Amino acid sequence: MLKIQNWETAELGRKAFKKDTFEGRITDIIGTHTQRHPGAQAFLVEQDPLWVTPTHFHLEHQFQVIMAGSGSIGKHVVNRLNVHYSAPETAYGPITAGPEGVSYLTMRMSGDTGAWYIHKPGSLERLRSGVRQKREQTHGVPTGSVGTCDLPALMAPSVENLIGPRADGLAAHFVRLPPGSRQQLPTQSPYGGRYYIVTSGSVKLNDAEAQTMTVAFGSHEEDLLMQAGSEGAELLVLQFPVQARSGIDTQ
Repeated sequence: MLKIQNWETAELGRKAFKKDTFEGRITDIIGTHTQRHPGAQAFLVEQDPLWVTPTHFHLEHQFQVIMAGSGSIGKHVVNRLNVHYSAPETAYGPITAGPEGVSYLTMRMSGDTGAWYIHKPGSLERLRSGVRQKREQTHGVPTGSVGTCDLPALMAPSVENLIGPRADGLAAHFVRLPPGSRQQLPTQSPYGGRYYIVTSGSVKLNDAEAQTMTVAFGSHEEDLLMQAGSEGAELLVLQFPVQARSGIDTQ
């Protein structure tokens, strides 16, 4: 079942945090970041200027997308619309915010809580022997991601592959749609599920309306038809590997 939420509306639940590993604000968009639960989980993190979140890992497959500000993940400088993927038990970071801070969406197929910080006692014991670590990260901005002003000039929909598609289904796409046009992504292989992030314009996902700053999640059984509104649309489509349906990947 499609889950959809505009995160400007969700800002009513925005909460500030100040602790030894993180300072900033978190806004729940789909599900909640405070509970481990079945089903989709998406939230917006706004990390304070110059704050450094230490290297850590999670227990679920995860996508992150930089939405505003600047900074770095590990040694890699990040900019708006950069995509970062990490498999379960894959350490990454530190996440360092620039002078204006950095904001990023975090999305998982199953709800997880918190993070396991490498420097804290007991964390390394959570990294099981034989689990394959995997991370991928894009650099620069997607081609032509300049906002809605030139979307009416597009002659046809375009799909830019930012990650993959990989054999396990992992992929990230940047889709640009002229006004009124339609697009459905081909299923190159079995996959876990997809997040759709509208970065500009508006789009119908099947019959559900999605404006700018909207996040939607569809299962592997829902290959959604995207139909642009009167201004056209730009959106990221993030596709989880098939292993994300059943938990941690140990292959």
